[in-house]
Amino acid sequence: MKTAKMVLSIGMTALLGLPLATAYAESNTSVNQQTSSSPAAAQEIDSAFFQQQKQAVVRDIAGTSTSGSTSAASASQTSEAEQLKNADYTYMTVTGEVYSSKRGYLGAAKRDDEVNNTTSVTQFNPNNTFPVNQINGGTTGAFERRQLDFEGFDSITSDITLPAVSGLGEGEQPWVYYGFDSERGPAIEGGYAYQTGTHRWLPYIRSNGFYYGDSAVQKYDGNQIKSVKFYLAKTVSTDTYYNAYFVVDNSQILIAPTKWTDSDTDSTSVKRVTSIAKKAFDGNNIQGTTMNQRYENVQVSRFNEEQAYPWSQYTEYTEQRNGKWYGTLDNSPAYVHRNWINSSIFKSNN
Repeated sequence: MKTAKMVLSIGMTALLGLPLATAYAESNTSVNQQTSSSPAAAQEIDSAFFQQQKQAVVRDIAGTSTSGSTSAASASQTSEAEQLKNADYTYMTVTGEVYSSKRGYLGAAKRDDEVNNTTSVTQFNPNNTFPVNQINGGTTGAFERRQLDFEGFDSITSDITLPAVSGLGEGEQPWVYYGFDSERGPAIEGGYAYQTGTHRWLPYIRSNGFYYGDSAVQKYDGNQIKSVKFYLAKTVSTDTYYNAYFVVDNSQILIAPTKWTDSDTDSTSVKRVTSIAKKAFDGNNIQGTTMNQRYENVQVSRFNEEQAYPWSQYTEYTEQRNGKWYGTLDNSPAYVHRNWINSSIFKSNN
């Protein structure tokens, strides 16, 4: 697991006059241009998260001196820790968005791809357009998919803003959902499905069929839904299989049986998706539009861990297996459009 402390080191090296990552330096101009133009973005910063990580780094620097250290070395560590207490921490997510603990959202940075030495991963350029039949799920519709590696995840929680829908063609249906994949084979998803006849969104779980919520829990375009959680758990510890639970603001909305067993708990991946589904999607034949869907405050946890952590503390993955691309990608770049943390799906005129 990649810790937040490692990510934060990008900002601290700059503040302490140490060499700065080349990838971040390349984006410095675009970052500065966006600093003053994103006041709303600054409100989205999790100040508590920054403070928590800052204290962790301060403790590492000021509190790890050994009894054999010289007084000069100890004084140097103390001075360095004092600098960090008032530092402006720069934080870069795995997808390149750069934040400041004092100034908020700064812009998007480029960085070199990280290599997970425990997994064989083929280099992937997200701007490349691949035929839909070379993408896992590619013929099912246009989508933005963000996915974490197979590290045993059992829950995901976030605030969800549903998109505005317009111009749907025949057989097109928008979806906003979370999902779990197992290396052993089972897959499951839960989220909101757009009802094309009534123009509303219903919560659902897909697990050996579809389980839908009723009209009492329906939502509409643009609704902001707080604390939407999807997780796997057994009813009792002696059960063979896990259930999937869909919870909104601490209220259980849906429950569904799954094929998950204890053998899946150390190799479960989690994803979040916004899409317009269409059977036999060929990369060019979706007419509809979904505008400004948003996931915020995304937290995930793993089996046998009580604590949830921000999505950005883990590494997103993309890999090619058996001639298909899996994991984080856009299907296709011509359909996926982003404005800060908003995602829209529509066919580009370019």
